[in-house]
Amino acid sequence: MGFIKKYQIFILAIAGMSILFSCTKEKTPVPVTSEPTNWELIPGTYKMYDSLGNYLNDMNITHWTGYTEQNARRDTFQFDGFDGQFSFKQFQSEVTPSNWPKHSFEIGYHQPLYDSNNDRWQLYGYEARFSNDTIYLRYQIQNILYYIEDVRPYENRTVRRIGIKQH
Repeated sequence: MGFIKKYQIFILAIAGMSILFSCTKEKTPVPVTSEPTNWELIPGTYKMYDSLGNYLNDMNITHWTGYTEQNARRDTFQFDGFDGQFSFKQFQSEVTPSNWPKHSFEIGYHQPLYDSNNDRWQLYGYEARFSNDTIYLRYQIQNILYYIEDVRPYENRTVRRIGIKQH
């Protein structure tokens, strides 16, 4: 008996296995989706509540990305319906103290800030953070510089609000 006839099944098995393992399924690249930035998560419409859970108003936050003359990214939020009566823009900066929560954003300091009745106020944001579609705000609002000229009672209040994002 010849060598080939003697090992015919073995040779066919090796040839078949080499053909089988040489054919591999073509790999398709998996699309890489980038994680949204802090500024892209926050914008939306929020139902605003006081610290006791009473509904107050709706507030809308819009996000813009622009670039400065030095071609640096500049993110800005527009707040509409803030405290039920204010609309303003605030530049968001990436530089935050290391002890701030990850998703903090800035309300800023505004003087004067005009309300829906065209009265002037000062607004200073102490805390603004985003977590699981909820924003937590703490800010001070007062009219000490303007209440006489605007003919309205003096107010100075520190406010806490909780906003639930609507989908």
